[in-house]
Formats: sequence, structure tokens, C-alpha cells
Amino acid sequence: MQNEPDCHFLIMPNIEIAKKPASPPGRGRPREFDVDSVCEVVAQVFWARGYRGTSLDEICKATGLMRGSLYGAFGDKHGMLLAAIEHYSNGSIAQLAARLNTIEPADQSLRAALMHYTRSASALEELDGCFIVNTTLEMMPEDTALYARIESFMSRTLTLLTATVIRGQSEGVFNAALDEKTVGDYLLCMIQGLRVFGKMVHEESRLTAIVDMSMASIARR
Repeated sequence: MQNEPDCHFLIMPNIEIAKKPASPPGRGRPREFDVDSVCEVVAQVFWARGYRGTSLDEICKATGLMRGSLYGAFGDKHGMLLAAIEHYSNGSIAQLAARLNTIEPADQSLRAALMHYTRSASALEELDGCFIVNTTLEMMPEDTALYARIESFMSRTLTLLTATVIRGQSEGVFNAALDEKTVGDYLLCMIQGLRVFGKMVHEESRLTAIVDMSMASIARR
């Protein structure tokens, strides 16, 4: 993945899409572009303009692809959104896992992961918020297909956070009297709150203070 998916990549119109090497003859015409690269660009376009504010012509211009190629890969505009959300979510989960699953104590790993969100949020004046949060607010609850993907993303995020809480309790750095699932829910809500609050407040010092207060609330007594 090329982007920094935790709400931290910039719009790059007309980005060159990676071309696939020629495929041996077979059934149908092989795709001549990399789907992940296209999802990267499509996500950026939807993020900047919203789903309803984005035209197919804008997606064609940004990706450099014709409508037929996009329809062949994704079905329709809504399919492009779902693929973009899936691509973004997978990258975000992978990066969160890498930040949490370190050799450092759990509290240090968790704080570093949370600080990433503060830095992302405080740098998002141009993009106006988080892609997943923005899309959720625009499309749900009516969009059941999107709901399933957002729910999966939240569930995977919660699993990573809860596992880190359990590790921290076993290491003696987090309060063992706290229910680990409740702490995981709390941290997930706090992260989403940072993303929303960061749409209005771009002062990293204020967001950092929220992280420090959150860490203090779960620390070993």
C-alpha cells in the first residue's frame, strides 16, 4: 500500500495507475491495471468530495480509466465505494496492528498508536476529516452493504485494542481490575472521537492531552 490510511493521505489527481504485466491468453480480456492502485485513487476522490458529490467522470479522470474498465472491475459507482472502503480498512488495520504489536511495553505501544491519530487529525485541514467517519456519516444507516464493511472494520480494530489491553494488564502497566472489553470499547470510541474532533480542532497539543488523559484512566493504580 502506498498511502498512510489512518486518515492521512492527500489527494493526487491523475495519479499514474500501476500497470499489470501482460497475461497469457485465457478466457476474457485480462485487466490492464492494478485494482489496489485504482482503489487507492478512488478512495482519495470519495474522501475529498463525498460519495454523492463525486461524479463518475471525476473518477475516470483521477484514475485515467474508461467507464467500461471501472464497471468491469467494480460493477457500478457504489461498488467502487465499497472496494475503496475495503482497501482503506485493510491498510488501516495492518498499520494499527504493526503499531500495537511491538516489543515495547503495552502502554508505550498503545500511546504511540493513539498519538498517530492525533498527528493525523491535526494535519487534516485540507481533507476535512477521516474517510471512514465521513462516509459513515454520509451513507449509513441506509446503506446495508457499507454497514457490513464498517462493522467489520470496527470489530477488527476492537480486537486489536482489546488484545493490547490484555497484554498491558498481564505486564502490570494497565489496571487489571478493569474489564478488558469495556476498555477496548472506550479506546475505540476515543479514537473515533479524535477523528471527529480533529475536523474542528487542528491543535495537536489539545489532542495529545486527550490521549494522556485516556492513558492515565486505564493505568495501573
